[in-house]
Order: sequence, then C-alpha cells, then structure tokens
Amino acid sequence: MTIAPQNDLLDRKFDMCFGHADQNKDGVVDAADILTFAARVITAVGEPFDSPKATEMLRVCQNWWEGMVSELDTDKDGKIDPQEYRVGMRRIVGSPAAFDAASRPVATAIWKLCDRDDDGEVTAAEFSAVQLAFGTTPENARLGFEKLDLDKDGTLSVEELMIAFRDFYTSTDVNDNGNWLFGADFQAA
Repeated sequence: MTIAPQNDLLDRKFDMCFGHADQNKDGVVDAADILTFAARVITAVGEPFDSPKATEMLRVCQNWWEGMVSELDTDKDGKIDPQEYRVGMRRIVGSPAAFDAASRPVATAIWKLCDRDDDGEVTAAEFSAVQLAFGTTPENARLGFEKLDLDKDGTLSVEELMIAFRDFYTSTDVNDNGNWLFGADFQAA
C-alpha cells in the first residue's frame, strides 16, 4: 500500500476528522465515540432510531470502528490517538481501494440519512442538518453547499457528495472542490 505524502493541508483535515470522531474530547477515539457520532448524525437529521436508515448507520459505524481499530490502533490499546490516526490515514488514503473500502459505507449511510425523502438528492436544509452533527457552523454549511452544488440546481446528489467526501479526505490540492465539504475551513489562508 502506498503512503500519501505528508502534507500540511491533509494533516489539518485528518486532525479535523479526528475531532469529529473524538466525541467526548478526551484525546482518543474509542468505540463509544463512534457510536455517539452515529447517534448524533441520526438525531441531527431527525431519523427515528428504530428506522432501517438508523439501524444501518449504527451497523455501518460499528463495522467502521472495527476496521479503524484493526488498521490504526498500532499499540493495541483499543483506542486511537491523534498520531495513530494521522499515520494510519496517510496509509489508507495512499490506496484509493483501501480508502473506498474503509469510508464508502459510512459516507453512504450518512448521505442516505441526509436524503430525508429518498429521492437521491440532498437539499441545503438536509445538508445543513447533517453538518451540525459534525460541528460545522450554519454559515460554513451554507458555504459548503453552495460550492459543492456545481450545477446550481439547489440540490446535491448522493454521488456528488461521495465524490466531495473522497476528495476532502484524500486531496492534497488546496483548490480541490472537496475542501468545501465543511465550509471555508480549508481554503487557502
């Protein structure tokens, strides 16, 4: 597996993502953090916890955690610290197949939750609701939506969101459109 080059932008994005996962802010990610994250997303979009979408989100996040701890927890303590996360993510994003295998199920579950009416499109309001679970400000959610809506039709397809998700986590190009996934945080400073 190829290791992605060290890049300040990529490391900043990894650090932000680590922060998304570290729900209790104790400096490590563990299984409880991942299940809390899943619950926050489900709650943010207003999905009943007993629905098929919520059940799928919880199942996918459990599998995601099992994969993360297997791949990233180098000291085998059942927790992932920021350094383990950065090193492991560099390795994962260095292989598009590995990145897709690790992230696509979670991203798909998130965006399907976001698509409240199951029409394959995510509105600005739906996008903003899920962004709140990530801690994105309403202004950054609005900016992100506007930038990711390339055809300016007022919606994002689930596939467009998947592309932006992959580009956000893997691109070392500061001008990549995927950097708008969480708003203006990763634009050239």
